[in-house]
Amino acid sequence: MIQTNSNHFSFKAAIYCRLSKDDEQKGESASIQNQKELLENYVKSRGWSIYDVYIDDGYTGLNTNRPSFQRLIRDIENKKVDIVITKDLSRLGRNYLQTGYYTENFFPKNNVRYIALNDGVDTFQENNEIVPFKNVLNEFYSRDVSKKMKSAYMTRARQGKFIGCLAPIGYRKDNEDPHKLVIDDETSWIVEKIFDLAFSGYGVQAIRRRLFEEKIPTPTWWNRKKGLRNKKTKLEMTVDGGEYWWDCTTLKEIIENPVYIGHIASQKVNYKFKVGWLSDKPKEEWIIVENTHEPIISEDIYNIANEKLKSRRRPFKNGEESIFAGIVKCPDCGKSLNLGRNKSKKREKLLTCNTYRRYGKSLCSQHRIYYDTLYEIVLKDIRKNAEIALKDEKEIIKALEKSREIDNEEEQKFIMDKIYEDQIRVEDLTKKIERLYDDWLDNKISESNFQKILEKSQNEQDYLNQRIEDNQKLIVKEDLDDINVKKWIELIKKHRDIKKLDKETLNELISKIYVHEKEVVNGEITQTIDIYYNFIGNTDTLQVFYNL
Repeated sequence: MIQTNSNHFSFKAAIYCRLSKDDEQKGESASIQNQKELLENYVKSRGWSIYDVYIDDGYTGLNTNRPSFQRLIRDIENKKVDIVITKDLSRLGRNYLQTGYYTENFFPKNNVRYIALNDGVDTFQENNEIVPFKNVLNEFYSRDVSKKMKSAYMTRARQGKFIGCLAPIGYRKDNEDPHKLVIDDETSWIVEKIFDLAFSGYGVQAIRRRLFEEKIPTPTWWNRKKGLRNKKTKLEMTVDGGEYWWDCTTLKEIIENPVYIGHIASQKVNYKFKVGWLSDKPKEEWIIVENTHEPIISEDIYNIANEKLKSRRRPFKNGEESIFAGIVKCPDCGKSLNLGRNKSKKREKLLTCNTYRRYGKSLCSQHRIYYDTLYEIVLKDIRKNAEIALKDEKEIIKALEKSREIDNEEEQKFIMDKIYEDQIRVEDLTKKIERLYDDWLDNKISESNFQKILEKSQNEQDYLNQRIEDNQKLIVKEDLDDINVKKWIELIKKHRDIKKLDKETLNELISKIYVHEKEVVNGEITQTIDIYYNFIGNTDTLQVFYNL
């Protein structure tokens, strides 16, 4: 804390300095150091004491979510400050409603005098009619800059140009064209390793542990090594070996990023002027320009790795882990079937729908199946398909094409209805967030409640957008690819004499298994199991074709 002769002067002044990234282009006159020196000299010339200097470097003035500004507000509320001084009104903020609230409401209410030095604003004086007008002009400037930047970004996005500050790990910016990516030989092997692990069924936590064990540094470390950034992560500063601790969110973003198959994806979030980030956009709304640069990962590996990533793999309470983790799904709610044991003396292992276990029958049914039963069904199915793979390749393709023609219209309609309901709810939540923001500006709701409701609404939006994306993929009819059939044939042939199942084999061969609820048919209890293989999908019709 900075203080000057605090025992001799009654007024305690708070100096507030702010610089956004756009302001940096104006040069030294707008710099933090220039603001600070100007205001310190002014305070000293007036004979006041400096209680503290509050600096927000690199923060926009369109909202008040700035760390030092929030600290200043707390100090005002705690009666530690008598005067707040900024270089001009735009340093306080560029949102005219928010800035007006502080200059005309908050500061007077807390008996705090506000001075914007270069604008001649002093709330201690009477001639401040110009203040609201200046606030409007400041916001108009920011709104105009925002529109121009958005238009420029949109143009570059449609052209397939890379517009990020730092290239994603595995790539670097081209020396002659900073909007083009080229493979970085120093780090591309890390991306390949991450995708290999994801393809093999590893979740992000397991991948994170593997990278730590093998002492593979994070993207932050690599960027610092190349002189592209200076700061260390919190883990690097506090934990021994922190440079090897990858963030799970970073790993998830890498695996989901189509940049690694040669495509540039832009416009991934919903952003509104003054509000900022609202929600992530579903992938269908991204601007994706294909084949803009050399890929690191094949499209097949990318797609399968992302299918595996969708499922969270959790060990059983005693440390026991199901080899089916992340593969076995409930066809009704889409969630995984989790491993458990019954209460009999044998304590037999069984799999049950996670939604049913957490919320009961009001949201889903059990979809229960004994572990050993599913094990034998899958093992037998793999053997059958391995036998089919020895047949004539053209016949196999013909049989698979026939199976693709089978289309369950009722199921398609059910999925479409769910998508529509979720889309309506997402729109309602967007409108709710906008109304919430207006209520906060009008002081109808406290900032803490605003943040809580906003976070809850955004979390629900994220969940619904993900569910919409998942359901939309279910209704997309994929074209049969001869290359994929050949890949499947070569893969399944290797397992003709398979004796036992393990996690690696299952993830190599199978994308998902649907366990349906038991039902009574002609007086007998039956249960349908749908097995979907990597590259070709379900093979039931194929087995019927060959009488297996």
